[in-house]
Amino acid sequence: MIRLVLFLQRYGFAIGCLLVFSPVSVAAIVNNNHLYQKTQVITQQLVAIREQQKLPALSTEPQIFADKLAIHLVFKSQQLSEFAAKLQSKHGVPVSANKNVAYRVIRPRSVMPYLELLEQQLDAVATKIAASKPADVERPLGKSVNDVYQQLVIIEALFVDLVDREGNTALAKNLAIIKGDLQQISQLKDLPLNFASLDNFQNRELTDANIVAFQCLYLLERLFRQLAIEPSKPGRLPTGESSLYQVVDSTVNLRAELHRAKTILQIEQDSPAEPMADLSNANLLYAQLVQLRSGLLQMVGAPAL
Repeated sequence: MIRLVLFLQRYGFAIGCLLVFSPVSVAAIVNNNHLYQKTQVITQQLVAIREQQKLPALSTEPQIFADKLAIHLVFKSQQLSEFAAKLQSKHGVPVSANKNVAYRVIRPRSVMPYLELLEQQLDAVATKIAASKPADVERPLGKSVNDVYQQLVIIEALFVDLVDREGNTALAKNLAIIKGDLQQISQLKDLPLNFASLDNFQNRELTDANIVAFQCLYLLERLFRQLAIEPSKPGRLPTGESSLYQVVDSTVNLRAELHRAKTILQIEQDSPAEPMADLSNANLLYAQLVQLRSGLLQMVGAPAL
């Protein structure tokens, strides 16, 4: 026993340093800087694939995001993996199975496997079509979840003309899942939930639909407070006219928020993803989101916004 104490006194500091800086311990450390670095590699992959396919370079003005959480990164990465799977299929590459989102607390290290899957999918395509490999990327410092999310939206834009992103189908699927999640929460907590009948709207734009989607995010914040769930901020409505894919992005965030709530409430069952709604134009999309808003208003006990 005395020898052990003397040994630890003499070599304890060195052993501690070895443990801290060992490959196993370093590999376990994943923060937003690591995630941002990975998105830069993925961006290079898509740029190289676009160049090999003779597609024009894209210059997109980065959108400013606020109040994002790691769970939002997971759901956005999952969406991008669906695009990458379509790209694999298009080029005759075996399609990688998408990763399901587990019902647990999501931290930055939880996000990395989804980004690694996306990187592997694109690497398989790049190898098949002989696109150039990405260069080494230096790890940045001081990056936030919002910075990483911004890069994921830039990556999404790089899929333009590579695959059909099928925005209307994605919206219909997301809305079906969102409504199913709300029904699960209402049943568990004995909250009223009846979606109003669909109205006929005219002359609605995608921006109008996105505004209603953000109203739903704000209503979710109110609902979470009532359920004693730590709410997150809905973020910022995009400036200017909203695109179809920005509305899709809003529904992706709604899904992420509901998944977070279901995790806390221990509802570990996915809602059906079968798209039911016809969303072929902005008026129909607006009507579906107004219907969703009506259900949320009822759940929070508010007659109107």
